[in-house]
Amino acid sequence: MLIKEYRIPLPLTVEEYRIAQLYMIAKKSREESSGEGSGVEILVNEPYEDGPGGKGQYTQKIYHVGSHLPGWFKSLLPKSALTVSEEAWNAYPYTKTRYTCPFVEKFSLEIETYYYSDNGHQENVFKLTGSDLKSRIVDVIDVCKDQLYGADYVREEDPKIFESQKCNRGPLTDNWLEEYWSEVQGKTQPLPNGKSLMCAYKLCKVEFRYWGMQTKLEKFIHDVALRKTMLRAHRQAWAWQDEWYGLTMDDIREIERQTQLALQKKMAGETSDEQDLSEENSKSLAATMISLEKNEDQPTPLVSKKNVEKRMHKHLTPEGTPPSEHKSSSKSNLRSSSSGSIKSLQAQAANWRMETLVRESETETGSEDEFYDCESSFNKWSSMCSLDEADIDISPTQGDNSQEDSIFNPSFLRRVTSERGSRRMPNLQSHPSVDGCPETPVHSSCPTTVLILVFHAGSVLDANVDMTAKKSDVTTFKGAFESVMRQHYPTLIGHIAIKLVSCPSICTEALGVLSTLSPYSFDCSPSTIESPSLTNDLIPIGAIPLIATSSPDYAESVTKTINSANATYNEFIKSDDGKGFNGQVCIVGDSMGSVLAYDALVRTMQYQSRHDSENSILDTEITIPNDPLEPHYLNKSHLQAPTPRRRSSSTSDNHIKFEFDVSDFFTFGSPLSLILASRKISDDKTRDITKPPVQQVFNLFHPTDPVGSRLEPLLSARFTNLPPINVARYTKYPLGNGQPYHLMELIQSHPQLFGDHLQMPPTPVLRRLSEVSVQSTVSGLVDNIPLITMNALQQKWWGSKRLDYALYCPEGLTNFPTNALPHLFHASYWESSDVIAFILRQIGHFDLALYGHADDKECSMFKPGQEREKWMRKRTSVKLKNVAANHRANDVIVKEGCPQTFTARFMYGPLDMITLTGEKVDIYMMKDPPAGEWGILSTVVTDKTGRITYTLPERQSLACGIYPVRVVVRGDHTMCNFHLAVVPPQTECVVFSIDGSFTASVSVTGRDPKVRAGAVDVVRFWQDLGYLILYITGRPDMQQRKVISWLAEHNFPHGLVFFSDGFSTDPLGHKAAHLNNLITEHGVIMHAAYGSGKDITVYHNCGLAPKQIYAIGRISKKYSNMATTLNDGYASHLADLKLPGASRPARGNARLLVPRRLLAPVSGGATSRIRR
Repeated sequence: MLIKEYRIPLPLTVEEYRIAQLYMIAKKSREESSGEGSGVEILVNEPYEDGPGGKGQYTQKIYHVGSHLPGWFKSLLPKSALTVSEEAWNAYPYTKTRYTCPFVEKFSLEIETYYYSDNGHQENVFKLTGSDLKSRIVDVIDVCKDQLYGADYVREEDPKIFESQKCNRGPLTDNWLEEYWSEVQGKTQPLPNGKSLMCAYKLCKVEFRYWGMQTKLEKFIHDVALRKTMLRAHRQAWAWQDEWYGLTMDDIREIERQTQLALQKKMAGETSDEQDLSEENSKSLAATMISLEKNEDQPTPLVSKKNVEKRMHKHLTPEGTPPSEHKSSSKSNLRSSSSGSIKSLQAQAANWRMETLVRESETETGSEDEFYDCESSFNKWSSMCSLDEADIDISPTQGDNSQEDSIFNPSFLRRVTSERGSRRMPNLQSHPSVDGCPETPVHSSCPTTVLILVFHAGSVLDANVDMTAKKSDVTTFKGAFESVMRQHYPTLIGHIAIKLVSCPSICTEALGVLSTLSPYSFDCSPSTIESPSLTNDLIPIGAIPLIATSSPDYAESVTKTINSANATYNEFIKSDDGKGFNGQVCIVGDSMGSVLAYDALVRTMQYQSRHDSENSILDTEITIPNDPLEPHYLNKSHLQAPTPRRRSSSTSDNHIKFEFDVSDFFTFGSPLSLILASRKISDDKTRDITKPPVQQVFNLFHPTDPVGSRLEPLLSARFTNLPPINVARYTKYPLGNGQPYHLMELIQSHPQLFGDHLQMPPTPVLRRLSEVSVQSTVSGLVDNIPLITMNALQQKWWGSKRLDYALYCPEGLTNFPTNALPHLFHASYWESSDVIAFILRQIGHFDLALYGHADDKECSMFKPGQEREKWMRKRTSVKLKNVAANHRANDVIVKEGCPQTFTARFMYGPLDMITLTGEKVDIYMMKDPPAGEWGILSTVVTDKTGRITYTLPERQSLACGIYPVRVVVRGDHTMCNFHLAVVPPQTECVVFSIDGSFTASVSVTGRDPKVRAGAVDVVRFWQDLGYLILYITGRPDMQQRKVISWLAEHNFPHGLVFFSDGFSTDPLGHKAAHLNNLITEHGVIMHAAYGSGKDITVYHNCGLAPKQIYAIGRISKKYSNMATTLNDGYASHLADLKLPGASRPARGNARLLVPRRLLAPVSGGATSRIRR
């Protein structure tokens, strides 16, 4: 929501302003109503006794605004939505107005106004507090200094020119406000010389929760529909004073009554008749009414406090033009390629689309808090984003050494049609990263460490984008960046600069050509913007970038882009923020800007390669055809247009290159791969796609974007069946969900895809294989991946990470016509918190290795807030010599709303020989996991048993989530780590007995036991369904380190681990008591439980049915009917679980809390030994 306070001073008294305002509203309502589709209907105009401000006048109006909206917005709405309802309460000198759109539930505009006899110096007349006061923007409107332009400017209404005949006022000067205030301050108004001064304080709150365009729409309403309208309205109130001067409130009410009747006739299609006016009015009132109605025969666009003042262009068809003439005239203008965006869509399709959204919003039950900026019907995941990873199977693929890894290979094209339907590959959410995070750029005196250059050329449907729109998008981008950084990345504030690189619009000619060729172009609905018209979904949007990049002028557009980027960069390094800049430069390209940026990068690389070797020109020589229309003209494997003939000239365009190096390249909904595929098909299919000279490319797109396309299958055919990475939702995972992005992780976790001549055994189809499971079932498979295969893929890959990243996309957008989507998606990137948080994680290297052995990296970021101190007891330092710490704590589950208490124990030496008694320990917690800041909660002293018990104060109680806790001994900085899970009631979980269900040998501590084949995959299967994983054992907690390290070493998913408190004579009883406590005290639901034959009675005593208990190993006949026996092992069991109806996802909000990462080994040594 945008909140602005407008302050509008006028040289009138408060009472005069009341008459002027009411008269101006009545006159403008009649002037700017031209009948159905454009005008005002006054439904109610009556006094009220008890309402806002006390006693006043209530009015209700309907504004028809169809002809006043911009084409990009009008194309998203049906005809029935192009009305706005106004309710106004006038208790002068206080008024309140509310605007709503009956068809758009989440749109609201509320204006409160106070009128005071001053110059607008009062700071908080509305008594705002908190975030409203902090986010409020004050905007002073000066009717003299703030000028109108174009058709909005009327000379007779200019205060610098107007001079009243009746009142002898005017004209005004630029410094009129200071002059008037110096005269009237502290005096009774009006002064004897007629001077007076008042100010209208208007608090405007605009909210338009429309997914992807909220910020753009709210700014549009403020800048155009509010500020511009109010400026002109107040200039008119001043300039029309000869018409309203001398009128009383009774006269105004009569004018309002007659205006209401006249508008009712006009909106009903009847012609207004001036003779219907009451003859009983006085001459002055009659003269006023004549003046008010003098322009009714020349309707102009509606101007109101809500709607746009944009006038209809001359090229629109007059109402009286016959249909045949309209068709012929529209055909003659098909080649128009002037500025603007695509015209509005067909009304029937728009009506069906929006009505569908309304029906969906009535039944939608999604959380509005989570999707605060979406339509109700948009609170769903798209088909790609909602694809349950647990439903994705893996089919073994045999490598063929003779087959090229290319989607253009004929054998691949023949096979893909037959295999596409049945092959389903696993999603990528496992295994530790093998590539370390890149090093942080070297710090210099310049505070800026990252420069982001935004290449803005518009969407494929933008014939021309003016500089104002580009600057507005980048301003929105900057604001969203700052908001996300303030909340979750405060260390980056002041270190990132964002600059606009304005790129030429290259789709103008292509749009004109397609408009001409379209058989539906004669059926275009009128638009207020002159540009090529595309209104039918059958127009091939994908052809637009292909035609645009084939133009002979394309090379010049690339040159302009490079020049613009260099100019922006040089301007930045000369500025105060960029002096001494030595950081990394990142490029962010929108739909067409990314295409130009890629080609500019390729040209830079080729220019450098030609000058690195004296023979490089001969090696890279390209024959230039004499005829630019020959087919060879398009035969390039990249986007670069033909090289100019003047190769040897130092002024050649090809010698123009970037004057900086680029680290990361982000593309937003780019058709780049589509263009590259077209070039490769028309060129040599054996030649690799030109790799841009950057460290990493990130291709971000929405799954339903008709323009966006994937890059990975273009580089390797093996990726055709692998889904893109789903970008984590910012509302759920503001710091990321820890999923791996690295290419080597993918290769190691999917050896059956990247190995050649590897014969897979005839095992059942598995969902996904962990490294341990692969090695257990297919011995040596990982080691047999040919090194040449891995090297070949790395050589042609555009970085070290995955390239394709899918963004959240509301399912309701599938109802939108295809040609309405590019504008919507293009606008959504600039305000998307998902996109911005993702970019920050990449450029700031916050994508921590949260999988596998991530504890070292996590600890490397942790530094105790308290320095080491001397022991409180003198004997402690003597006792702890040459002994290792063995601190531990069980993970804790607490129901939301219950006291959040945990216990930890601090011991040293084998078999807990030494107890840490009476010493300080500091409790730290990370409240924004997985990569947030560690904060200290408290300092406590251990008791005589070495234990501490701590309960979070009520003011510090945590919301639902899983929080890492670290308790550090003050004396030596040794520590213990555990998790505090705050869960909602009825949280569903799956329990695993560590010894009973995982180990294939007797002892965990004796030697490294083998893990049961497929055990890791079964645990991960339940985790991916959203269940909370619980690991339980009857072993004493002194073995915690070895047991958890064993689990982490074998890549078991993250879960909460519970041990027995010391040695127990009844370990099974301990398990049952602990699980029953979780069920009764914290509302946990055990959905399934795994263990050995000994664990059956434990689970049975917890109330689990036999079908919920899974036992593996030898089972006594006595318990065979109390559990489901897994005689064929976990592989067969996993195949059964994936059968239809065999399992279901977890229910409730608790599934959102389950972290998608692996267990980390417990570390408890001194932090000095951990940090690197």
